[in-house]
Amino acid sequence: MPETPTLSVLETGQKERTVMRSLLNLAGVRNGGGTWQVMEEPGGDVTIIDVDSEEGESRWLELREAGHNPIALTRRREFAATHVLHKPLRSREFLDLLERVSAEDVPAPGSQRIEEPDRGGTPEWLGLEQSDDPEYATLAEHLRRQTWNSPVVLELSDWPRLVIDPGSGSWFYDGSIGDMKPQTFARPLPASAGKPVSSADLVDEVENVVRRPLSELKWFAGLAQSRGRLHPDLLGDVQFMLTQAPSEAMKNERYAQLARILIRAPLGIDELHRQSGESPENIAAFLNACYTTGRLLVNRAQQAAGF
Repeated sequence: MPETPTLSVLETGQKERTVMRSLLNLAGVRNGGGTWQVMEEPGGDVTIIDVDSEEGESRWLELREAGHNPIALTRRREFAATHVLHKPLRSREFLDLLERVSAEDVPAPGSQRIEEPDRGGTPEWLGLEQSDDPEYATLAEHLRRQTWNSPVVLELSDWPRLVIDPGSGSWFYDGSIGDMKPQTFARPLPASAGKPVSSADLVDEVENVVRRPLSELKWFAGLAQSRGRLHPDLLGDVQFMLTQAPSEAMKNERYAQLARILIRAPLGIDELHRQSGESPENIAAFLNACYTTGRLLVNRAQQAAGF
């Protein structure tokens, strides 16, 4: 660690950043003889990312896949990360974890500091890995392909128990969608994981369980499979346009901006990146989710008249 180590705090609110600065100042935390400097940009010696938002978890996954090991700040008690910092912040947990992580002082492969992808210029768009077995796919892909055309129950190890009723355009889950783990929904599952449910049993299955629009599950599952990569159908010399903005997208400022751009006119992905100024990983997540919901038109002829 350098004499004055830096702590990158990303995707967090002002309250969390203020608390962290106060705790470090009050505790007089020192590492290598220097006090910690808290910064709101990437590139610190240690990085903390609030993963309780779609943007935060996307950034955390991106850095993990790049070989880094950022600290995950979350309210979720079972978030799968090497280093987890729970909300609300507690001074001892925060200071002990920071000391432990900085003591490891293990450089990421090929770099002494975390570097994010260059957001300027033209990014390289990579595709999602697909299973060789056609029976296996992510939940998003099963929903997009309409693998199940009658009510099914999904009940797998490490998965929440879901009831999906394509006929009524509904899904049922006894919990909050905010508690779901995106990394779980990114894993392929067999079509047989959806256990058929008769009409009579369906009534019992969904009794006292919240009914939700299936478009919501499609959107969430579409975002979860991204990890900064595009669905293979969206790669290449293509243009995109939205038939209608998914209501879920309009609840997020970044995705709403992308939706407004694609509603106006068909665009290639590089032009969408240029006009929006949005990060490649968020663009990939947005396009994947729109494709899963069936709202995204894809034109491989690169002719706007084809939409």
